[in-house]
Amino acid sequence: MVSEKKMSEIVKKFIADRFGEKEGASVNPGNIGDVREFAQELGSFLYQLHRLPTTGAKSPSFENAFAGSDLIFFEAEMIELLKVYQKVVPADLLQEKFDFAAKTKWSKKPVWVLGELLTQNLKVTDGKLVNVKITDKAVIGDPAFDLAIAWTIFDEKARKIFFAATEADEATINRARMFALRQALRNYQSQDIDELIQSRDASTEILKDLNYSLGQDFY
Repeated sequence: MVSEKKMSEIVKKFIADRFGEKEGASVNPGNIGDVREFAQELGSFLYQLHRLPTTGAKSPSFENAFAGSDLIFFEAEMIELLKVYQKVVPADLLQEKFDFAAKTKWSKKPVWVLGELLTQNLKVTDGKLVNVKITDKAVIGDPAFDLAIAWTIFDEKARKIFFAATEADEATINRARMFALRQALRNYQSQDIDELIQSRDASTEILKDLNYSLGQDFY
């Protein structure tokens, strides 16, 4: 069996081969150049990451906050988050959508999931993706966990390009949307202004996806 250390090196080498040691600023909607090209590039990166060999790689665990786990593992947390923010978001609708998405699981072989594919770990220069910072959260599991970033930085049109590049199916996109909702609600009152803005923007995009007519200003 291939050691976990060696498997980790495979992911690191993949990223190094693609980007080298370039540095850049953390991505935000304001520093992306051509958003459609960026969506294609990030989607292509994840498509290739999710096809790296996984023999001997570690699975999700408590230590890595269940990155890559089935959506159903987050059911209790989602119920609590929706209860807390029931006056802000349509809790009943979102619970229904969560339950629907959680009924599906990633039925193919587990793939590499970075686990912390967050805006601060995506680096850009002159509007282009120049690096992805890997963390010790990388495990194998459901790719939907990584795809959740789509609602944080992309609009509807860019998301379609992103998901096409990753070749994500509808069920995976549905789960990714709920992972994105979880992240957004967890950071809804973050003391970090960037996280707060991103969480509320993501919440808006998620509700647009669900054809929910916004009745209040999330700010």
